[in-house]
Amino acid sequence: MACSELFPGFYKINLPIPRGGFESFLDGWLIKDGARAQNILVETGPASAVPELFARLEELGNPRIDYLIYTHIHLDHAGGAGHFIRRYPDTKLLAPAKGRPHLVDPSKLIAGSRTSLGSLCDVYGEPLPVPAENMLGDGGEIPGLTVIDTPGHAPHHSSYIYELGGRRILFAGEAAGCWFRLDDGSYFTRPATPHKFYYDTAMASLEKLLALKEVDIVCFPHSGWLTDYIPAFERAKKQMELWLEILSQLPPDAGREEAVAELLRRDPVMEKLGKLPENVKNRELFFIGQSANGYLGWIRRAAAAR
Repeated sequence: MACSELFPGFYKINLPIPRGGFESFLDGWLIKDGARAQNILVETGPASAVPELFARLEELGNPRIDYLIYTHIHLDHAGGAGHFIRRYPDTKLLAPAKGRPHLVDPSKLIAGSRTSLGSLCDVYGEPLPVPAENMLGDGGEIPGLTVIDTPGHAPHHSSYIYELGGRRILFAGEAAGCWFRLDDGSYFTRPATPHKFYYDTAMASLEKLLALKEVDIVCFPHSGWLTDYIPAFERAKKQMELWLEILSQLPPDAGREEAVAELLRRDPVMEKLGKLPENVKNRELFFIGQSANGYLGWIRRAAAAR
C-alpha cells in the first residue's frame, strides 16, 4: 500500500523510486501527534520520490509538518530534503551533526555518491540545498523524541525513539542492516556497510539497539516494520559476524565478485534471493556487492595495522 495507518496517528508511506526493483525499496514515516500538537516526518527519500510523497501527504489532508527527521543523509534517504523545504519552508530539520553541512551544501555528497553509486545517482535525482536556518542544531530538542548515536552504516547515523499514544517507536535507520518482508511471511536481510566501513563501530551501535528496553515497534527505512525486534536484531548481529568470518577467509587480493560469490554460497539468508522478483534480486545483488566492498576494506586495513 502507498500509505497505511499502523495505529492512530502513525503512518507508513511508501516512497517509490523510478527504477525497476526500487518501487518498494524505501519507506517514510509520518507521526501526527495531537497530544503535543506536532507532526513529524521521518525520511523523505531521494529527490525523485518527493512528488509521490507530496501526493500521499495531500491524501492525508496536507498536514503541517513541524519537523523533518533523518537517520543519515545518504541520497536515497535525504536527497529530497531541499525539495521538501521548498514546499514546507517553516519545517525544521533534524539530522546527525556530521551530516548537516552536506544538506546545506550537497556538492560533496553528490560527488561522493556519484563515485559509489554511478548512474543510480541520476535515478535518485539531484538534491537541493537546505537553508541553514531550517536546521536544528545541537540542543534543538523535539518533544517526545530521544536521539541515539548509532554510527556504522554512515559515520553520521542516528536512531530515534518517539513516544506516541503510549507506544515507543524505534526508527533504526540502517544500524541493523536492511530488512525486507517476503510474500510468504519470511524475511530477507543483509548488512548495510559503506565503502569506508568500521566493523567495531557498527557492531557497537547494533549492541546499543539490542540493549534498548520497552520498544513496541521498530521501523526500517528499507523497509517495513516489526514488533518482535530483539530476535531480528540478534539475527542481524549474527549475519554481520558471519560476513566477517566468510570474507576474512578470502585471499588478500580477492575482489567484489569473489566476495559476493562466497557470501551467496555460505550465508543461508542469501538463499532467499531466489524468492525475490528478478529486478529486486538484481538490486539486492548490487547492494550486497557494495557492502562486501566495505567489509573487504575493513579487513585489509585491520591486517595492515597488525
